[in-house]
Amino acid sequence: MNDKMHKLVQVADSIEQGVNAAVERLRDIPEQTLRFRPSEDAWSIKEIIGHLIDSAANNHQRFVRLQLVEQLTFPDYGQDNIHWVRIQNYQDRKWEELLELWRHFNIQMAYIIRSVDPACLSHVWQLEAKTRVTLFDLMVDYLRHLEDHLDQITGTLEAFEER
Repeated sequence: MNDKMHKLVQVADSIEQGVNAAVERLRDIPEQTLRFRPSEDAWSIKEIIGHLIDSAANNHQRFVRLQLVEQLTFPDYGQDNIHWVRIQNYQDRKWEELLELWRHFNIQMAYIIRSVDPACLSHVWQLEAKTRVTLFDLMVDYLRHLEDHLDQITGTLEAFEER
């Protein structure tokens, strides 16, 4: 196994372990805590998990499509992610449903990462005229993004306790 594939197996393992641990830690949080927003422009825990579901959905498309073509021009939803969360109204979803959807989607993402065709790792997502990201870098960054938002959830829980 080459270095990149070894790294991706580690990424996939970290995704599964991190998500499974988070689900166990978050499963029994009271609704009042789940809906709490630390500030007017911040997301609640439910909305953060919803955003992570959106991230999985968007990256799923990239991960699969970039194994079919060498270069993919596919829109980024980053500038619209606030609207994605609002439109899907994650705040009013049943918590158990959100958690399970998020967990299962990430199990699938980890599976795709472990199963990626190594010949496709240099395939490129063309984001903007001058922004190109390889499939390998997208897969590695998916874990970083996930971990950043898990830290955000920890901060939200701390803010709820301090209020």
